[in-house]
Amino acid sequence: MDVTLDKKLQGFQLVAQEKLQAILCSIPGKKELILEPELIKPLEHVCTASWLKLKGIQRIYKYDAKQRVPREADQVHIYMIRSMLGTYQALLRQLQPLAMTVMASGESPDLALRMFHIICVPSCYAYFHALLEQVGFWGLVQLHHFNWDFIYLDHGVLSLELPNLYECLYLQGNSSALPAVAQSLRLLQMICGQPALTLTFGSHSAQLLQVLQALGPVPQPPNPPDFGAWLIIDRDKDYASTLLTPAIYAGLLLEVFQLRAGEISINNANNKIRSQKLQLLQGKSEYTTKPVPSNSKPSCIRLNSACDEIYGDNRYKHFAQASSSVRAQVKALSLELQKLNDLKLEEMHDYVARKLPKLTELKAKVLRHLNASEIVIQMLGNFRQLQTLEEDILNNVSRKRLLSEIDMLLTTDGQRFNTLRLLCLLHLCVGVAPEELQQFARNYCNMFGHRELCVFQQLSQAGLLPALQPERKSSTKLLSNLPIPKFQQTEFQANANRLKLLTSCADADQATGAGADASARAAAKACPSFVFNGTYIPLIAQLCSILLSASTAEQLATKLAMIEGLQIHVGGTQPSTPKAYAAQSKTGTGEATDVFPLRMRNLFVFVVGGANYAEIAACDFVAKLTNAQITVASDALLAGSDLIAAAFNN
Repeated sequence: MDVTLDKKLQGFQLVAQEKLQAILCSIPGKKELILEPELIKPLEHVCTASWLKLKGIQRIYKYDAKQRVPREADQVHIYMIRSMLGTYQALLRQLQPLAMTVMASGESPDLALRMFHIICVPSCYAYFHALLEQVGFWGLVQLHHFNWDFIYLDHGVLSLELPNLYECLYLQGNSSALPAVAQSLRLLQMICGQPALTLTFGSHSAQLLQVLQALGPVPQPPNPPDFGAWLIIDRDKDYASTLLTPAIYAGLLLEVFQLRAGEISINNANNKIRSQKLQLLQGKSEYTTKPVPSNSKPSCIRLNSACDEIYGDNRYKHFAQASSSVRAQVKALSLELQKLNDLKLEEMHDYVARKLPKLTELKAKVLRHLNASEIVIQMLGNFRQLQTLEEDILNNVSRKRLLSEIDMLLTTDGQRFNTLRLLCLLHLCVGVAPEELQQFARNYCNMFGHRELCVFQQLSQAGLLPALQPERKSSTKLLSNLPIPKFQQTEFQANANRLKLLTSCADADQATGAGADASARAAAKACPSFVFNGTYIPLIAQLCSILLSASTAEQLATKLAMIEGLQIHVGGTQPSTPKAYAAQSKTGTGEATDVFPLRMRNLFVFVVGGANYAEIAACDFVAKLTNAQITVASDALLAGSDLIAAAFNN
């Protein structure tokens, strides 16, 4: 990525600091900040504790809904919480006795000197003000909103760190969070310029662009735009990239460990796989039998290639290759440290002063990655079997056997989220009949409890499963005499075939056969599908490849004309389909102009509803093949189990 563009993207931190400073400096008095724990890690990307103290914050506390923070007279409490109704209502209930005490004591008769302030991230909705008035806090509590916009996590990776956007849009049908996302995209346009072309795919993406256009034109920077095109896509247009298990190092780290603002904690026995597993089937291991000291800090890995060179070297490699590389580095470091025994006294002083601190820091990083890779191997012991099953699902190989294997995994492995994830993938690729879903739901509820039955309705709302219908025993005989209709081609199958997302096993075997030369083997591996072990190409990577390789609008339309829901926006023109855009640019009708081939080979990709590292790695691969730069951004980075877990939170 170009250095100036990289610096611009890192500049979001300075903008966020200015916005937060404006809020804090507008509040007079002795201030204490009470932070919701989920906001601590993202806020560390915006400012430090020392910076907050310079802005008048005397003490910082963690917000706990069950325990109030003690307050002294004339002390201003500033609460920073996520814009979630449940969290907001819990905070108002907690503030009620404190506010009554302030009113009774006669503190702060001037309404301008409010003792309580609530900063909502990223938005302060109108009904928040209505609730404040209903509980009698109008004039006592001041509401603010703060949006830190994009957080620069790594080279070419941006995140809004809004983990509940997927739940709002796809599970609840609530689009109230889209204006905050549009404001962040508008700020990106102010910093990097407006692209010549914007491609949207999905209803939420189109709605997001409408909100962005309603905000009005942005002042154009003096320099040319940094991005030649934008691609905004809904998460539900490519569920497969999230439901499939990635094969790369960064992707598998997220499958096992919890990610918060670009940092994972690896020194905890309660990782994602273990926490979702039925306790009866967990068994004993060294991670559960060893007591963890209460004062010990968990070991963390920051997923930033500039801060951690070990991660930077291995992040997009196949996991087997990455783990072997980490082990090789451990051996090399041990040999390097053994050289101390052969050094003379003068040489040892120089070695200890110059090289040893760097080696010690490198050793700590390598050991953290070694520990992480060992836990991943232990948690994903059936990794090859799982990938074979997913490949058969993609290729629709004996769906009856696939259903029985998923049922078997439910019984033997007992994973709450990942088993449902496989069933969702099966429905996406092949289709699941209502009777089959009823049978699976019965077995699932017998395993985890019947309170989880509502989860199937949530997944149906998101389009991951069919609607769960009640059983009708009286009509069983009548229905058994009727011919069973064949499954129709799903939208995923249609788009996957049109865009060639599914790689052919036969072609790969032919390229890697005994008679193939080294160049043929290299060509077989030169495909973005390596992120899923050569079975599937993420949709955003394929669309980026099409945008970068198209030489004319007509050529673009030839590849994308059959994809429903795709819209092209060029400059200030109205949205149109790829076919209509090609026709207008060819005949010269309207204001449409042919912007292909793209002069600026920088692409910005935004996934509405969460992106994953497999997609990011595939886009990075496409960028290197086409001599381009691709920046992937989203509201959050997640794994497939996080997508399913969201249905349990509603």
